[in-house]
Amino acid sequence: MQTPDDRPGRLVELSEDECWELLRSRPVGRVAWSGMHGVSVVPVNFAVDGDAVVLRTTPYSVMARDCAGREVAFEVDAIDEDSRLGWSVVVRGRCEREERATEGVHPWATGSRVLGLRIEVRSLTGRRIVAVDDQRGRGGFLTA
Repeated sequence: MQTPDDRPGRLVELSEDECWELLRSRPVGRVAWSGMHGVSVVPVNFAVDGDAVVLRTTPYSVMARDCAGREVAFEVDAIDEDSRLGWSVVVRGRCEREERATEGVHPWATGSRVLGLRIEVRSLTGRRIVAVDDQRGRGGFLTA
């Protein structure tokens, strides 16, 4: 028998404004692309700059080689495993090199992360898992 805490939530589509707000609320996301080694997904810290997602990497990284000049996806989320609530925002767009390091992005890992990558947002979508009885669709959980 399912208890109220075991019931599956329902998915609610997020507005574009909500997606931008949530995207700006997190310091780490994941870049996904199809490259030389197949499909790859890498966690990165990032910043939002206007209508773009910006990040920094080393000029010799696989991500720098495979992503520049190509379509990529970028995802950020927040999930609470105990409550089974959360949200996810997905960006799709073209990734381009910025020869100088991107301002506002402060790498968490050591190394020469002097190459900026900029994902120009072509598509922005998001979903939130809310409790079945939540009529507002905000879930009261992990909002920015």
